[in-house]
Amino acid sequence: MSLDYLFKEIIPNGFPRGSMILLAGEPGTGKTTFASLIAHDEIRRGGRVLFVSLNEPREDFYKTVERFGWDFRTENFKFIDLFTVDKDALPTQIKLIVEEVVKYRPSLIIIDSITALTYAMDPGTVRSFLHASLGSVVKSSGITTILIAEKPMGREGLGYGVEEFVVDGVIVLRYIKCGEHYRRVFEVVKMRRRRITKPQYEYAITDRGLVFFEVPRLERVESVSREKITTGIAKLDALMDGGIYKGSITVIAGQTGTGKTTFCLHTAYSNALKGNKAVFVTFEESVGSILRMMECYGMNYDSVKENLKVVSIVPESESPVSIFVKLKDIVERERPTVLILDSYTALKENMNSVELSKMMRYLQLLVKVNQIATILTMNVESDKIPSIGLSTLADNIVCLTYDLKEDEVCRKILILKSRASNHSRKIHRYDITSEGVVIRD
Repeated sequence: MSLDYLFKEIIPNGFPRGSMILLAGEPGTGKTTFASLIAHDEIRRGGRVLFVSLNEPREDFYKTVERFGWDFRTENFKFIDLFTVDKDALPTQIKLIVEEVVKYRPSLIIIDSITALTYAMDPGTVRSFLHASLGSVVKSSGITTILIAEKPMGREGLGYGVEEFVVDGVIVLRYIKCGEHYRRVFEVVKMRRRRITKPQYEYAITDRGLVFFEVPRLERVESVSREKITTGIAKLDALMDGGIYKGSITVIAGQTGTGKTTFCLHTAYSNALKGNKAVFVTFEESVGSILRMMECYGMNYDSVKENLKVVSIVPESESPVSIFVKLKDIVERERPTVLILDSYTALKENMNSVELSKMMRYLQLLVKVNQIATILTMNVESDKIPSIGLSTLADNIVCLTYDLKEDEVCRKILILKSRASNHSRKIHRYDITSEGVVIRD
């Protein structure tokens, strides 16, 4: 991942050359990952990086960054391992860093971390080194320096005595508890010579490093597709005037047991058989459960596995931004024609309304720009026509209900809404058989 968004939107024009940046955060917020991402970007642009580590040895660092696909085994990257240096020898080694800076002439220096330095040496000596020795060299040479610091869990202040007089910028990575999960927040507390219009952004740590999340203004998509795809059920295609448009959002709302997931499986499987890419994301079941359901309906997964991807995400353990980033990664990697999200209700139960609204608006932009036919299932508790909170986003709304008549379940389907289509306005009966959904005349 490049840092275009960070250095265009968050910190315009990037860190000022010759500046010292304090990067502080609690354990697990991704401080080293973020600094390594900046280092990788600096090397990519032809710069040289000097990385001073007091937190982990050389090989452990290389193994960590290689997980993100970053190769630091290059002449433009120099790693100084102070993790294995004896405490008594540390002051001497610290003094040699300045000599190494003059000799190596890096464009970026990262020290991970100054917290470890203050534990191993007198804090006054550390401040003197950063301010007088290293500070004078980097500022006169225009070298950007990132100082990583540990922020104790639950404590608001930083308290290293560095941010007050020596650094030009302060970035804090925070954990914010939200229900059963944590949100990661990137905050620009201070940045000299840069205008910061918005100080806080949410981010996620993925297999590409840090990914920033900002909900853009929802702009009108001028180009809309007139091509329809099958729902996988011939009778339903007829009721919806030929299927569903690419780039449309369809909500299937119904009570438990009305077959919402089954309807979606028909759409995913049939399109995969036709050679269209389909992604089925379940928020309630395991991948194995979905594949078993397909098998029960005679859907041979092996025949479509190149075109059909089934993904399970547990919303209780994810922040909204993490879920969206995963969905965005899937869309960018798979380029599907069909995207199934089963179910919206599971998301709603694990997000507050503001977060969910933002995520759904961003998802709407994503699927419409990429012309993906998207289906969301939604559980309702009544056999009445539901008042659906997604109605402003949905292009199509399919309502599923059932009645109990003596010893028989009578299932009913109504196409409540289908934009730009001459859809059926009647209620039809349907059954769920060993072959899936069968809609009756």
